[in-house]
Amino acid sequence: MSLHEALLQPGAHDLRRARTDWIMQRIFQVAAFLAVLPLFALVFYVTLRALPWLSPTLLTNNPLDQQPGILNAVVGSLQMTALAILVTGPIGIAGGVYLSEFAPRRIAAIGELVIDIMLGIPSIVAGIFAYLVLVPVLGFSGWAGSAALGVLTLPIVMRTTQEVMRLVPSSIREASLALGVPVWRTTLLVTVRTALPGVLTGLVLATSRSLGETAPLLMTAHGTNAENFLDFGTTMNAMPIVIYQYANAADERSIGQAWATALVLMVLALLLNVLVRWRTVNSRVA
Repeated sequence: MSLHEALLQPGAHDLRRARTDWIMQRIFQVAAFLAVLPLFALVFYVTLRALPWLSPTLLTNNPLDQQPGILNAVVGSLQMTALAILVTGPIGIAGGVYLSEFAPRRIAAIGELVIDIMLGIPSIVAGIFAYLVLVPVLGFSGWAGSAALGVLTLPIVMRTTQEVMRLVPSSIREASLALGVPVWRTTLLVTVRTALPGVLTGLVLATSRSLGETAPLLMTAHGTNAENFLDFGTTMNAMPIVIYQYANAADERSIGQAWATALVLMVLALLLNVLVRWRTVNSRVA
């Protein structure tokens, strides 16, 4: 055997390193599989239970129609969530930008502490707050439900915006400032624009949480069998309320519609995430 061939022969150390590398890759693959397994199991089980109850009238009829549906719940969820995001979205983004770019260190630390506390507030506490403070003034209504959802979504938007703004390289800011661009324009047109995909992700996370909240809406919007399109001054139904009420019903049809409503809710959340992923990829390509 020549010297060159001998040098090319793998030694015991190389074989041991390759074997260890292969074992660690398999361990990570198993860990990743175990991490997503509950999600796939949940989606599969909900879909399996909901399929027999899916029908063309599910999303076109109201509960009191001859063929009961959940149209009013879908409309109510979308309306209250949209109102909550339209109000808390700009406020949360502006607050996150301020804490990241302009706030003194002490104020930023206090702001982060407050956000962390708000993120840890259980949804039932937000519901009790809205019930005690807003319901006596607004009554059981879509306004009160949207306000309760806003309490939960605001810290999510603020925290996400703050974190993604910090990920923007300082060199980008410095290059803009070196060209004589004012600080406020650099923040709006350079930093925020660079962090926009992450900001949109935060809005989607907040929207997904709003769509799935039950306790605050039970204590504020209260639920109804009527369809209240853009009528926030009266009681309003929502998909989480339907799931809660129908799941506790005694008849099989109501329980089946609870599963069907849960599937619709999951599909809506999935579509939101796919939309943001698509928008993020396109923005990076551009």
